This record gives sequence, C-alpha cells and structure tokens, in this order.
Amino acid sequence: MGDSLLIFFGPVLLPRLINAYRSLRVSIASRPPPRPLPAAPGRALNILFGGIVFFLLLSLPFNPHAPEPNIFALTRSRLNTPTDVIFNRLARFRPDNLLSHTDNLLQSKLTSLGARRVYLTFGPDALVSCQFCSYDDLTTYLMYYLPFHVLLPHLGHLMLLGIATSAPIAGREAARWRMKFTLAGLALAAIDVYIIATYDAINGAPLSVRAGQKPPTSLYNQVTLLRPLAIVVCDVICAAIIWLSATNRFFFKPPAVGEQIDGAIDMVVKSLKDTTTKLHASSVTRNAVVRDKELKNRDDLYWRTMAASESPTGETGEGQILNNIWEEEEVARAMSRAMAGQGGIDLAQLGVNANDFVQGVTEGL
Repeated sequence: MGDSLLIFFGPVLLPRLINAYRSLRVSIASRPPPRPLPAAPGRALNILFGGIVFFLLLSLPFNPHAPEPNIFALTRSRLNTPTDVIFNRLARFRPDNLLSHTDNLLQSKLTSLGARRVYLTFGPDALVSCQFCSYDDLTTYLMYYLPFHVLLPHLGHLMLLGIATSAPIAGREAARWRMKFTLAGLALAAIDVYIIATYDAINGAPLSVRAGQKPPTSLYNQVTLLRPLAIVVCDVICAAIIWLSATNRFFFKPPAVGEQIDGAIDMVVKSLKDTTTKLHASSVTRNAVVRDKELKNRDDLYWRTMAASESPTGETGEGQILNNIWEEEEVARAMSRAMAGQGGIDLAQLGVNANDFVQGVTEGL
C-alpha cells in the first residue's frame, strides 16, 4: 500500500520538494549578514517581555490571584465522601479550626454529584455565585465562567500582541507578523474554550477516581494556572521570531518596492537637511565675522597676506612688499626633507587624515 502511494504521489511531490529546497538555498544565500537589533523591534520585545513577566507571575501557585487548593485533594477525600466529613476535615486547615463564610456557602452547595462536577470544572465561585445556573444544564455555568475567567485573559493577550506588532510602535519588522500572531492568540483562546466546554471532570477522570479510590483533580485549578503559562510560551515564541527576523538571522524578507522608494526618499531628505544645516552654520559664522570690526580686520589681513604670499612679487593691494615664506631657503629645505620621507612626518597618514576631514565636512553634499 505504501509503495503504491509513493509511486502515485512521487512524481507530484518530488519536484515540489526540489523547488522548495532550491528556493530555501537561494533565500539563505541572498540573506544579508546579521545586524544589531533596531530600536523599533526592540520596543516590541520590551512590550512582550512585560507581558511575559506578568503572565508568568499569574501562573505561579502562590500568587495573590491563584485559586484556592482543591478541597478534595487538600482533605484527601473521594467523590463519594459525605459533605460533612469533607468540611470537618477542611476545618483543620482553617484558623482556630473554624470554617469561613465562603466555606459555609460552599458546604451548602456541594451536596450532590452534579454540584461536585461543577466545582471541579468551573471552580467554587461559579458554584456559589451563579444565580441562573442549573446542575442539569452545564452550559449555564459555562456562560457564567467564560467571560471573566477565559475571554478576559485572552483579550488582554490579543491586545498585547496588537500593541507589540503595531507599525508606528514596533516598526516594519514586527508589523509583518501581526496577522500570524493574532491567529496564534485566537487559536490559543479557542483551544482553551474547547477544553472547558467539552471536558467532564467526573466521566473524564481515571477509573480509580470514579471508583472512589483516589481524590479527584480540579480542572479549574489546573487550567487557571496553565492558561497564563501557555500565554507565556506563545509570547516567548513571538519574541524569538521578531528578534530573528529583525536581526536578519532568519525569516528574512526583502523590503517591497514602495518601502525601498520611501527609504531612498528619507535618505535624500535627511541628506538635504544635513547640508542645509551646514550651510546655515557657515553663513552664521561668516555673518558673525563680517559684523565684528576686529574680526573683519583680522580676516582682511589674513587674505591680503595669503594673496601676497602667492604673488610672485609679493605685492599687496596697498603697494606693500612682503617676503614669500615658501621661497625662503630654510623652508624649502624642510619641505624637501618632508617630501623625501624624512623629519618624522608620515605623508600617507597625513593624506588619510586630510581625506577624512574633507569627507566629514562635505558629507551629504
């Protein structure tokens, strides 16, 4: 049978597998080198980290919002143990061996097998507080349980994922995963609702529990602590995916044509702004020199001196004769030694420094 299926589906699947392998190799070869984490995806990771810490604290059994211990397991009672015996045992774990008001309400409700099924599935709050619920129709308890115990945590989780994948906050690298992360959060919520709606804490229990040999376990207690832990695992996976894609280590996707054009326009605008800033600074400096009388005189003297030094006769505009320093014998000998590599001057490094200076000044022009 297996050989027949392989012969039938082989010619169809094999070319697809080969094409997928080739496309994977091409994507890996064209992937740019890893880069540091940009600022925008870093904000997304910080948001997810805050959610991870919050839900991890909710998954700890000793957190302030953790459910009360299962009284069947705490008192080592069975499903068929009488109610009075269970709460007499429970009183030993209470201060001064006295039951609280909540314990008394629970004792008045926990009198039948249907009530114990509700307690093990939906918790003591649903059993005690629900006014419209009936033991004959567990859907009524489900409607009471879902909004605050199931839907509210998952809605908060979806809101967290939405903020962490928002383009204005987290950038393009995280926003590309928005739909996939939202579907993952919805799938997690659907699985949670399915478990609560279909599991029977008594009929689904092991045979030893139904036979009255072992205490029953509370689905309510287990799910209340496992729900935030599952959300933590989901958020850790989402954070890892964002980090891998934002640093070009995996899941690399080249930017679209529109994004490339926008990036080029942003670079041009930034270059123009930098150039305008430099020209404005130069203009302000020049105006400051021209407006100050002393600086203006020193500037005029400098340029007259430079013009005279470059003039073959050394004549200034005012008829003065200045000695050209470059024609002095001592300066000429020093220049010759420097050009010959003597005198401790590294001309190559000097040229590199001059080139870096010019590039820094003219950057963006």
